[in-house]
Amino acid sequence: MGPLRLVPLLASLQILLPLGSPTDLPPPPNITVTPEKMQYLIGDTVSIRCVAPWSKERMQGFQFSGTSGWAVDVRTAKRSYTYRFNITGPKDGGLHTCTYTVINQFRRPVRSQESKLIILSVKDHPPQPTLVLNSSTGVTIEGQPLVFLCTAPAGDAERRFHFYKKKVEVINWAKMTSGYGEAQLQVAESSQNDTGNFTCGYDEKTEGRWIPSYPSQAVEVLVKEPASAPRLGVDPPSGVVSEDHPLRLTCVASRDDFRLRFRFYRNRVEIPPGQAGSKTRNAGNSSELFFPQSPRSFSGKFSCEAEEEVGGTWVPSPQSEAADVTVKDCPSQPALLLDPPSGEVIDGDPLVLTCVANGPTAQRKFFFYKDGAEQFSETAMKDRSLFNIPEAKATVATGQFTCRYEERVSDTWISSPFSQAMMVLIQARSQLIPLVAGCAAGAATLLLGLLLVVCFCRKRRGGIHWKGLHNKDDPSTYPMANVNSSIS
Repeated sequence: MGPLRLVPLLASLQILLPLGSPTDLPPPPNITVTPEKMQYLIGDTVSIRCVAPWSKERMQGFQFSGTSGWAVDVRTAKRSYTYRFNITGPKDGGLHTCTYTVINQFRRPVRSQESKLIILSVKDHPPQPTLVLNSSTGVTIEGQPLVFLCTAPAGDAERRFHFYKKKVEVINWAKMTSGYGEAQLQVAESSQNDTGNFTCGYDEKTEGRWIPSYPSQAVEVLVKEPASAPRLGVDPPSGVVSEDHPLRLTCVASRDDFRLRFRFYRNRVEIPPGQAGSKTRNAGNSSELFFPQSPRSFSGKFSCEAEEEVGGTWVPSPQSEAADVTVKDCPSQPALLLDPPSGEVIDGDPLVLTCVANGPTAQRKFFFYKDGAEQFSETAMKDRSLFNIPEAKATVATGQFTCRYEERVSDTWISSPFSQAMMVLIQARSQLIPLVAGCAAGAATLLLGLLLVVCFCRKRRGGIHWKGLHNKDDPSTYPMANVNSSIS
């Protein structure tokens, strides 16, 4: 058998060979095929034999061709040649013919007429199966299972299934179960090495031979590393909040590649939804747990967790770092003291307001308000603060006064309630008081003068003489009046 040379198109040979009328060409060869079958299967070996009739011209070779576009040129001096090939698919079927070439008397190659046509009917591959993954997106997390399901079209033939990764059959690294209609490939714990394109196929037993199907559509698998721990934020940032004041916890996931849900924990115990009037709000890759009023004795270590839905399974992330939250009792209400206590102040007189806090000495901020507007504040390490108005004026001091204070806890200032309101009234200074006082003094002087005049006049009229009486034992003298009266 001489060497083979493939020619893309049979027509290209006609350029090299002289053409003439069919009657001028050598007669056609005889063509036969073995084995003869109504339908050939993929994997069959077919032999096409081409025999040239006897002539005195020297043989140069044979040409075989098929309607699918293939052609084979065989150089040989023999007058017969058998071309053998394996059926690989429908492209090997269709019409086939052969010719031969001789060297004429002018030493030029001449091609013969075409042989009769033979038809090869080839049974196609079994149809492609369907491959699906348990994760609809094809994205999963390292450590999670991968489950592939390969389903063949309905049929009664015996089948065997194969799975491929990047066109290389998967062997000995996963568990596979199969039946006539479908097969399942299970990877118990996926890793990032499992990332890639997967396909499947099956062999169908026909006439004792396994015929491979067309491959399934590829399924792309992306195995990601596990999510890192989320980040927990606390408002107020110091983590110190007064009782009945709002507390906000915010959990931010490290990514949003999957559907998310969140859990919050206090001292490693999950906080149930709605506890203490809390409200939850999710937005993107974060969740917020809000307490309008911080419950009493709610201090503790808080953390959160993000869960990702992967293939119908919720996969938890590690918990966030714990954040300390301290719920402080609300500072007690202060007392506001006035001097004068009545709150009635003469215009221009001093007014002193004292805000007194209860409890031990601590760093505090005191605030004084009049009619709701802040008037004075100070920061001090004591339990009281004074607001002194040296000269109270109606425009400045008349109104309703209150006070409050803030205690410093860590880096947070916690406010007390407002004190009870105290009313201050400024009275105008009256001009009638000095006038009345002056008049009273003048009247008293005049009355005293009149009494002295009366006494003097009576003395003159009565002629009273005083003589001293002496006690022998007492050197002091007791005066007596010697009255000489004349009666007229």
